[in-house]
Amino acid sequence: MVIEIIFKILVTVIYLVISYIFLAWFWTQQIDIKQTILRPFIKYAQGKNEIFVTRDPSIIYQNGKSVGNISGNVEEINGKLIFSEIYNTSGLDYNLPFDYKRERLKIIKIGSIIGMQTIAALQGSSVKNNVLKNVVCERIK
Repeated sequence: MVIEIIFKILVTVIYLVISYIFLAWFWTQQIDIKQTILRPFIKYAQGKNEIFVTRDPSIIYQNGKSVGNISGNVEEINGKLIFSEIYNTSGLDYNLPFDYKRERLKIIKIGSIIGMQTIAALQGSSVKNNVLKNVVCERIK
């Protein structure tokens, strides 16, 4: 009888801990609702076996697809967001709005465009393609 009660308490504690971990993850992630709902109807999974499709906070999206990576600082000045660098933007249409975190933004100014940037360091080198520097964006409501 005592062992059964201890076992039930142990199972209950394990269940509560796992539930808490799941709920903490669930409420802190940016879930892409449209892609999560459409996922069972898409022929191929995108290499992930997730129940919920989440968005990476360091990536910008257009029409649900990744179209750029954020590097460096993102500042807000006078209600406008300024990205110091966005790279791998070959799929980005500059004239259309894009999604960053939970914001819907439109590009109003690009400081400079670099076709390819090579970064050499002691740990190795990396290449960034289609690099946009000092990108000024406004929020769309």
